Amino acid sequence: MMRPSHSIVPNRFAAMILIAWCSLLASARAVAAEPPQVRLAAANVPVAPGDAFQVTVEVFEVLGNEKLQLQDRHLVLFKDGKAYDFGLTEPRDVTLIDPVNSQVILLSRVDHVKSTITHQEIVTAAARFRLFATNEGLETRLGIDAKTTKDPNQDNRYNIEFGDYHYSVATAEPSMAAQPHRFAEFTDWVARVNLVRKLGTPPFARINLGNAIAAEGLIPQTVTLTLKSQTHSRTFVSSYKFKPGLSKESQQRLDEVAGMLTLYRDVPLAAFPR
Repeated sequence: MMRPSHSIVPNRFAAMILIAWCSLLASARAVAAEPPQVRLAAANVPVAPGDAFQVTVEVFEVLGNEKLQLQDRHLVLFKDGKAYDFGLTEPRDVTLIDPVNSQVILLSRVDHVKSTITHQEIVTAAARFRLFATNEGLETRLGIDAKTTKDPNQDNRYNIEFGDYHYSVATAEPSMAAQPHRFAEFTDWVARVNLVRKLGTPPFARINLGNAIAAEGLIPQTVTLTLKSQTHSRTFVSSYKFKPGLSKESQQRLDEVAGMLTLYRDVPLAAFPR
């Protein structure tokens, strides 16, 4: 699944997230409702025929000599209200984001297994995490109350930051009206699924950023993530290339997923390869 590698999370944030999850397991009955503005996009949003498109995503780390080192590459296909996230680097897993049926399905090519996460599980995990952050006074450090701002010097650039994280996105006009909100919905689901799986960075600021640019009718062109610690910093740049419609090869990929959904063995999330 598309995400910044969990290996880049600063140690104290990784520890904080682990402590949060331990606390949540101990207080599993106490669940706060998600604020309306940050709930997952409704599954019944109408999808116009012919709204299919694809996005190629590449994630690079910026090294000390300004050289870009490829970290991850994905192809995301959007069709019939669903998003199919194909990892193009090993282990080449596939993630089906399916708001239509209120679920996410993880598919492992290596082990030939699949695991389903329901919409309710995703919402509950986010609500519990918020509750922990509120009780411990960590909303600011975890980016829950972070807000997207528009760069006063560049009309197409937006920023959001919290703790050791700083996101800056350069935006572009979409070639299709459906692209901004469909891609923001995808970003929302992916970020929250990573929270359920205890992977990657705290998701709330990234969700806020995606929703803010979608509200302006824009799509991301590049997203720069800078992580700072007491001793050093690391910078990652993600590029996004949107293309209307689906190629013949992309349609074949969707056909392949249909077979994987039928043939792969179901396993619980805890048994799914990380």
